[in-house]
Amino acid sequence: MCDRFGISSVHEIDKNIANLVPLNTQKSRSSAWKQFESFCSERKSCLNGDTTIEELSRIMKDFGFNMKKLNGEDYKEEVVKTMWNTVAKLLQKKHYEEYRVSFDPFKDVIFSGARKARDAKRKELQRDIDKRKRSAASLTLEEHEKIVGLWDEETPDGLQRKFYHIAACELAWRGGEAAKCLVTYFKEERNNIGELTGRIIYDPIFEKTAQGGAGRLCEKKWLTNNVKNSDRCPVR
Repeated sequence: MCDRFGISSVHEIDKNIANLVPLNTQKSRSSAWKQFESFCSERKSCLNGDTTIEELSRIMKDFGFNMKKLNGEDYKEEVVKTMWNTVAKLLQKKHYEEYRVSFDPFKDVIFSGARKARDAKRKELQRDIDKRKRSAASLTLEEHEKIVGLWDEETPDGLQRKFYHIAACELAWRGGEAAKCLVTYFKEERNNIGELTGRIIYDPIFEKTAQGGAGRLCEKKWLTNNVKNSDRCPVR
């Protein structure tokens, strides 16, 4: 008779928990911590059970503003934030697991100066065009013309592409429904006296091969004129 519960040891459980972290994340954390250890070594700062939280705050404040690349250059603005946050999390984890010292570098008042030093460094780097975070670039004229061409209603491909994106949303197409759609699935609706109502009926039952099929094929849907904003979308 097998045991009801598992027999994995705490070590095995911890190993599986560690495997939850992606390899790239592990590498980036390791790299950030090595940089921090190098910084502490140069500053002759100790990281042990006797290090007070006040001292840790001072170290993180110094690191937040003075971190550099190996060649002595400044990091880019977004890297400063990522590096500081990563080191802060690892420092928090290390001191709790090894020394049972608990603190939160992201919320505790005592670390407010360290957080401000990080933010001040980022603001300083934002003045440097090579270091600040780049916003999305505007489309070039060539890229703009290419997009306009893709959606040109005067061409068969452009008209089909535009219609698909409108109809797929308005008719709530799912799965391969669009791929199986035929022109015969659409008809202009007429009232009792034969006048056009302005609505287009979509119903796969219009296709003879669909008759006698599943009940869901008999569900009608309509495309109607968009009277509020026809330039943006001709139907709703």
